[in-house]
Amino acid sequence: MSGMEDGGVVREKGKFAVLGFALSCRLQEVSHEDASRFLDALEAQLESRGMIMGGGVDADRLDVFVLPRKDADATDSDRLALAEWLDRQPLCMEVAAGDWVDAYGVE
Repeated sequence: MSGMEDGGVVREKGKFAVLGFALSCRLQEVSHEDASRFLDALEAQLESRGMIMGGGVDADRLDVFVLPRKDADATDSDRLALAEWLDRQPLCMEVAAGDWVDAYGVE
């Protein structure tokens, strides 16, 4: 079995696909405090849709992989809504949301 703790995704090998998508943007120069507030707001958006993320932020980019929590059913409208939310943030430029892919790769 492989997975993540604290409400994350758990999958028995060969049982089913766990779908997720990449979410990224270029960030304008921000202070540490602004970056922290931005990440808190993004996490709240994800939580409200039953999703979690892995990845992070560096000085000028956000690159994360988004997955539904094991007890949630995320939809394509959730994926698009997150991309639109990012696009509305003053710190974000060049927002990109990838297609749904199997988080564990092709078997």
